[in-house]
Amino acid sequence: MFRFCIADTEHDWRPGTQQYKFIEHCLSTVDRQKQPWLIFLAHRVLGYSSGEFYAEEGSFEEPMGRESLQELWQKYKVDIAFYGHVHNYERTCPVFQNTCLQNASNHYHGIFKATTHVVVGGGGAGLADFSPFKARWSHFRDRDFGFVKLTAFNHSKFLFEYKKSRDGNVYDHFAITRDYPDLLACSFDSCPRTTSAS
Repeated sequence: MFRFCIADTEHDWRPGTQQYKFIEHCLSTVDRQKQPWLIFLAHRVLGYSSGEFYAEEGSFEEPMGRESLQELWQKYKVDIAFYGHVHNYERTCPVFQNTCLQNASNHYHGIFKATTHVVVGGGGAGLADFSPFKARWSHFRDRDFGFVKLTAFNHSKFLFEYKKSRDGNVYDHFAITRDYPDLLACSFDSCPRTTSAS
């Protein structure tokens, strides 16, 4: 039910590189009839994080992070992008080019609007602080150790749960109930590059 496309953030991911071609190939060749839920993963944040050290650098991502990849996420309708590196938890609204294309919620339904970005870095090192400034795309933040559970009930219903390590209880969650005609029509070189945000 899932296709996971994983990037190596220690190597160049900009257009024209081998890794960019690899990422696009992974995203574009998924058969959404068999694997309807498309997940992007990377260690360093290539999307959105309001971690304090990113804010101090004047950014909310790795240098040249989402600049190169957000068009691919939107084009191939990536459901969720996961990152580590920042040792805390944060979830965005469905966001594209710094703009929420859908209000953050615990239940999304209808057609795909944009990718939800999640930092799940609560492990492996001391916890990281958040910037005192909360960006408009940042929906839920937690400075604690935790993990995420994904459940695909079927081709049109999915559940995301963030649990704290200390007790295993759910502290953040959302469900997606999605109509898939737009996804099933999307395959390599047949997805429009224009988006609802452009």
